[in-house]
Amino acid sequence: MKLCKLCIERPADKTNTHYLTDGIIRSCLNVAGSNEREKAMAFDISLDQTSIEPRFQRNTSLEEIVKNFGREATEIEIENAKTPFFAVDHVFCSECEKKFTAIESPFLQHILPKLRGKDFTGKKEIDFNSDQVREFFLLQVYRLAVCDPGFQLSADKLDKLRQYFNAPKENVNMLKSIPLQVSYLNTLGGDEEYTTNAVGIATQGNNRSVIFNDFIIQISADDLEMYPINLYGINAGTVLSDFTNVNEEIFRIRIIENTQRKAFYAAYHKEKAEKFKNNYRHEFTRRYFGTYGLIPNPSVTETFVNAIIHEKDVEDESKYSKSHFEKTIAIYLNKYRPR
Repeated sequence: MKLCKLCIERPADKTNTHYLTDGIIRSCLNVAGSNEREKAMAFDISLDQTSIEPRFQRNTSLEEIVKNFGREATEIEIENAKTPFFAVDHVFCSECEKKFTAIESPFLQHILPKLRGKDFTGKKEIDFNSDQVREFFLLQVYRLAVCDPGFQLSADKLDKLRQYFNAPKENVNMLKSIPLQVSYLNTLGGDEEYTTNAVGIATQGNNRSVIFNDFIIQISADDLEMYPINLYGINAGTVLSDFTNVNEEIFRIRIIENTQRKAFYAAYHKEKAEKFKNNYRHEFTRRYFGTYGLIPNPSVTETFVNAIIHEKDVEDESKYSKSHFEKTIAIYLNKYRPR
């Protein structure tokens, strides 16, 4: 029997626990930035593989699936649609899940409306005289560290967070002692603009970052200080230390203006795309050598990569599917066989 990771007493009976708050990430993943439950679509991108596999949720319309993926859903994909994004089963118990909801609901109802839909052009920060804000973002960090192997904190820091969420009133000073920086990416242009944002994690040395739709959370993996890192151009100079909250009554959220948000995400997506292209190059070279015992000419490899990326006869992300990749690589292995 698995015990709940938070209380370590009761059975981990809760299913469908969102370890990143659904009310934040939904508009990023949903069609046209809508906030309807279970209408999200996304793409499973593994940077050590050569394809992007589509994912959607139960209430996504057939029309949208065909439009975005270029085909109807398979039986396996329909089955996978029953599992929400960034959710796990049997990690926490139902009682501890209630504690999480008690933290999430006030933030979504009272704090988030003060940020979303507002134009903060020219404003550097927004301050909150409330532990609700700090608590909410540390909850994201805690659950992510428990549920996602790619986001690791030291055992001491993880235990400190666990102690707090077990007994918040008794450990409020412990909460404030954890250095934490939060930036708000001012997203202007309507609901659909949120779909240009992303959800993911970034690690560099001791620093941990959560890219969280229109927020970025930054924290250290242990009790050492965070150091300046180049997080797609937003941490120039001393800005990381200047906006880190620790042992303060006022919680400061740094504002990233809309133009800078667009530049941030352009750099983020460009890096992901370049890693993906490198995987294409590696796989084509590996297959070519395995077939002919020769390394392909670099120009041939680039021709293959461009054929995947700039394919005009295949719409949207379906061009990056595994089936399309296999079809294209077979064509190019035959087309450019040694003479």
